[in-house]
Amino acid sequence: MPKRCAVLIALGLVVSLLAATIPAWAADEFAVGATNIALAANGGRIVAFSSQVLDANGQPITQWQIGNVIDGKHIRGSDRPRDSYGWSSSAAPKPGKPQWFILAFKDDRTRLVTRVRFDPVTDDPLEIGRWARDFEIHVSSTTPDGPWAMVQSGRLLNKPIMQTFDFPPVECRYMKVVFTSNWFSDQFIELGEIEVYEALATGDALDQLILRLENLLQDLKRYRDSVKYNQPLHPELTSPATTEPGATATPQPTPQ
Repeated sequence: MPKRCAVLIALGLVVSLLAATIPAWAADEFAVGATNIALAANGGRIVAFSSQVLDANGQPITQWQIGNVIDGKHIRGSDRPRDSYGWSSSAAPKPGKPQWFILAFKDDRTRLVTRVRFDPVTDDPLEIGRWARDFEIHVSSTTPDGPWAMVQSGRLLNKPIMQTFDFPPVECRYMKVVFTSNWFSDQFIELGEIEVYEALATGDALDQLILRLENLLQDLKRYRDSVKYNQPLHPELTSPATTEPGATATPQPTPQ
């Protein structure tokens, strides 16, 4: 296996471990922040996306462009912002071809996130079935290309209400939001707004989190060195007799 692939696999394992690094008993020690860190005004930005609907000249339609999902503008009843109807993809999601976008936060900093809120409401009525339905949330603590770890999946209600999804706190530098279906339309998928909130740790919970992350970092460095220098992953567990070519392990006495 090429070393680059091996390192990427290792990074993927670390991201997966980070997703589970907070034990259930400690999750209650975290409060949910009040600031929507995905909001453009707070430094959030769209890094990449699958598609957005275009006009006859192949240009994005301002009212339906991807940036509308983080502009903080909501449609409520007859209150419809002139320049922001929500995001509309250029095609409906299909099996194996979801619609998606990737978020980053201010200064591309890694954040400890625990809540995502969706506003499915767009300028199109819910009756035509274009609003987002089934989704997945993936996080990466390394690059906008992954590796990714899925931390949440679910289904949005086809109702004009904000919908909240919580999950155990996880380190996130980039968040990929994947939509696999809408409500039966074969044309587009649409979303009004997305919000992301941090987990705020204090006291012992924060200390334990730091310790766990430090241990994970040491494990990753150890794996890197094992690949780079072609040495055992855990040299301290290797008998000296087996480190020389052609040598055989010396049987160890059985504990009495």
